[in-house]
Amino acid sequence: MRDHSKSSTLATVVAPLLCIPLYWESTAAVPFGIWLFVMAMAVVARYLLIQSIGAEPQPSRDFKHLNMAIGLVTLVWGMGWYVFVQPGDIVSYLLYQIISLTVLFFGMVGYCIDWKTFAAFVVPLKAPELLFIGLHFDQIVWPIALGSMVAFYMALKMAFLFAKSWEKSFALGQKNDALIAQLVEEKNASMEANLAKSEFIATASHDLRQPMQSINIFVDLIDPHQLNESSRTIFGRMRKSIAVLNRMFNTLLDISKLDSKFVVRESQFQLVEIIHNLQDSFTDLNTEKKVCLSFEGGHYKVLGDPNLVEQILRNLLANAIQYTDQGHIQVRFEAKSDALSFSVTDTGCGIPAADLPLIFNEFYRSDHSRSQYDGLGLGLAIVSRIVKKIQGQCRVQSEVGRGSVFTVDTPFAVVSQPVREKGQVFTAQSTLQSTKPETHESQTAQAKRQLGIIENDESLQQAYQQYFTLAGYSVHIIPYEEDAFAAHLAVLPKLDFILSDFRLGSKDGIYFITQLREEFNHDIPACIVTADTSPQHLELFGQHNIDVMYKPIDIKTIEKFISHRMP
Repeated sequence: MRDHSKSSTLATVVAPLLCIPLYWESTAAVPFGIWLFVMAMAVVARYLLIQSIGAEPQPSRDFKHLNMAIGLVTLVWGMGWYVFVQPGDIVSYLLYQIISLTVLFFGMVGYCIDWKTFAAFVVPLKAPELLFIGLHFDQIVWPIALGSMVAFYMALKMAFLFAKSWEKSFALGQKNDALIAQLVEEKNASMEANLAKSEFIATASHDLRQPMQSINIFVDLIDPHQLNESSRTIFGRMRKSIAVLNRMFNTLLDISKLDSKFVVRESQFQLVEIIHNLQDSFTDLNTEKKVCLSFEGGHYKVLGDPNLVEQILRNLLANAIQYTDQGHIQVRFEAKSDALSFSVTDTGCGIPAADLPLIFNEFYRSDHSRSQYDGLGLGLAIVSRIVKKIQGQCRVQSEVGRGSVFTVDTPFAVVSQPVREKGQVFTAQSTLQSTKPETHESQTAQAKRQLGIIENDESLQQAYQQYFTLAGYSVHIIPYEEDAFAAHLAVLPKLDFILSDFRLGSKDGIYFITQLREEFNHDIPACIVTADTSPQHLELFGQHNIDVMYKPIDIKTIEKFISHRMP
């Protein structure tokens, strides 16, 4: 109501001025002048009273000032009946009746919310009119007067309806505000819970990954051929259990990354590079399960995010291998409307139709296969989240007992499509032969490569030193205490590669890698192998041109990585 009063201030100034051309000739100058002066004083008083509202909120006083402000002006309009209207002159009567009704309907909308304020507006306006009619009973044209009363009744009825509408709108607004406040509170609680979950996963993951890394390396140092048959069987089962734990840790790492605000980084890449990486990762597992893995159509060059494409395929392949006990798994790439599309087909146990709408939910595992296979139920959820992030589509077709086909359509453009022989297929065996890293023997035949290792876990230090020494590297254990580190630089030869942990007491791995690069004035290839899965560190490592691998990871994968990165 206060806002309506403020917005109508201009109308209270202009409307009286419009009466000058209407009544200047038909009204005596003195009464007219007095009326204009009184109206001017009422408008000024109205303005001052309205301006006083809200400076220091006092509802009782504010309503009183508002009622006085609007009542003063409408009272002067009511007194206009005795200044401008001649009882026997129908024209002047009708003209002022129109003015009075205009004022009534104009203010009715803004003041009908509170009946006291509405009365303060209407009574000073209509009471003088009713008195005027009573005083000039014998001169009034009654049809016009009755029309005025009917209009007044309709105004009251409309005001009542407006008031009800305002009340409902206000109540609805309060409910909406309450719901919004509740939603904001729940959203904040959800964000806090999600942050707490991410922090818990990162902390718990770090504390568990560190000893798991030691276990992985020491297990890889054991030669199963030197064990008797019984011990070799036990050792094989132990390695399988460790592999399951490693896959679970890596899945949790993927979820941790997706919980952060990761961005899609596009660049041109060859699909064959991703195929090589996947074959390196899955060949041993496929050989163990006697499942054939093949890739078709991998000769495209693509403009997109190679890391996300590889992550999608990695999870789809892990899912396919896990649920396929015999047969084959085929990955097929193709260009659809000049955009990359690929599918993963397996001959596994299949998915019941009732489970298909649920398989992309986090931690969901079908009762059909839960008892037979291990896992967290996160692989397909990761695929779904990445596909949504890149604005692609993921479809699945499956038949129980016959296998499944997962198809992913990406928005990544296919830059070139080299001509190749029809039916040419990448197989694990043929591709690995072309990308196989150097063997220990061939490496030792060359000049020994200088490998610097910075690790604060003594057991890992010993494991790294033992393994890489046997692999033909000249291993240098670099201290991470600053004084000892500075002294060690004097006797350290030029390094070919730096392998470091991230958390190293008061300093981190980035600091020591940077110091070593400055000492030798060379951008030495470096990799941080860490149990710290905080997603924000990824960008930090990239800024310093440092690769990263996450514990637990088997030592052979680390060695392959180092051999490919060394000059």
